[in-house]
Amino acid sequence: MIMTTIGVAVEDDELIGAAQAGSVDAFSELVRRYQRAVRTCLAARMSDAHEAEDLAQEVFVTAFERLRQFDRTRPLGPWLRGIAINLLRNHRRKFRPEYIGGCEELGRLLEDEVSVRCTEAYEGRVHAALAECLGRIDGPSRELLRRRYAEEASVRTLAAELQRGYSAVTMQLHRLRTLLAACIEGKLASMSPS
Repeated sequence: MIMTTIGVAVEDDELIGAAQAGSVDAFSELVRRYQRAVRTCLAARMSDAHEAEDLAQEVFVTAFERLRQFDRTRPLGPWLRGIAINLLRNHRRKFRPEYIGGCEELGRLLEDEVSVRCTEAYEGRVHAALAECLGRIDGPSRELLRRRYAEEASVRTLAAELQRGYSAVTMQLHRLRTLLAACIEGKLASMSPS
């Protein structure tokens, strides 16, 4: 089984190496690990869920074709999101809407903003800021975030485990997300663009 070696999770680096050597099983495990992040990245930027899903599949086809060129010293997530953003840009160019009724200026402004925020460098800065901000949260709050977002436990499950009300857990998660968002915005403001 590719996921574990004597009960220990296989690191991305090992899977990437095996996939670069031609292992379809290793690449399938990488897809399993990263498909949610890639789909989320695209779904947040597209209004049509079906188009986002199609584009996510195209990301992994492109990644498979280019995997031998991937530098294993770099993290895989930002590289995959970079492919996703490039494919999204190409998709938008191909299916660019015609703005009617004086909306050209607004359309250009929105496209400019998307191209600034949808870069691999920006995604890397966001990821670094998130990691630093998460590092400042400890104890039960960190565990709650991990269970909810890394393990995808439902709020109802968490409320039952914590013996707290559903709304109390929902409110705590909301407050933690708000704190994280403010922290990330502060970090991004202090980081110099690369």
